[in-house]
Amino acid sequence: MASTISQIKQQVNQIGQQATSTAGQLAQLASNLGKNVAVINSAIGGTASGEDKTMAEAFQQASKAVNDAVNALQQAGQAAKEWAARA
Repeated sequence: MASTISQIKQQVNQIGQQATSTAGQLAQLASNLGKNVAVINSAIGGTASGEDKTMAEAFQQASKAVNDAVNALQQAGQAAKEWAARA
């Protein structure tokens, strides 16, 4: 029984570490998306068709969604770590 609990703790801890690692990678992606908004505005800002605004808004929404995912993964990773420490 103790062996089974130890295995479960190890699995939960690994999942938590993966969540934290993925959160770091996604944070970089969110940063890159944010930088792309500036590039878009610099390259095609002020177009009469408004495509620049549409594209910039899409990148901003994607960046927000990725940041939300980062926060969720960080919380999941922390919860897994805390559970494994108590179990």
